[in-house]
Amino acid sequence: MSQVYLLRHAKAVWPSPGQKDFDRTLDTDGIEAAKVLGEELRRSGMKPEIVLCSPAIRARQTLEYVDIQSPFILEESEKLYSAGPDAYLMAIRMAGLEHEAANSVMLVGHNPMMEELATALAGRGSPPSHPTFVSGFPTAALAVIQFNSPLAEIRPGTGTLRAFFSPSEHL
Repeated sequence: MSQVYLLRHAKAVWPSPGQKDFDRTLDTDGIEAAKVLGEELRRSGMKPEIVLCSPAIRARQTLEYVDIQSPFILEESEKLYSAGPDAYLMAIRMAGLEHEAANSVMLVGHNPMMEELATALAGRGSPPSHPTFVSGFPTAALAVIQFNSPLAEIRPGTGTLRAFFSPSEHL
């Protein structure tokens, strides 16, 4: 049994003239949403063993404010900034191969990759019932998808959506 946590970065400021997209920071609503999500994760007892984070400032800040307590492994992955959903899936599988004892991984990244990957992975059972997930993947949203196979062997359509948190809906 393994779990994949897909976390879209929290709400960020729009870029100033000349500012790179990569350097965008969280806005006040984004900071608050990330903190709320962190509280919810701690309350529910969910704690990924591996965290892979986009190196973009808004993704790193989201992870900082979610404040996951001591993940087993924490790595930045350029693929989570510049590549598509297939690269996100490959990052999950590689984490499973490199850390065979781990049963859970969190990716902190961007849309549309998060939405596309969540939709592709959570294929078992009925479509996700959370109305926001059906219509998109908002900022600071987290999908938790469970699999009957190890991380290194997960495939599209074989996961079950176990939880979906969207603190930005409540701010």
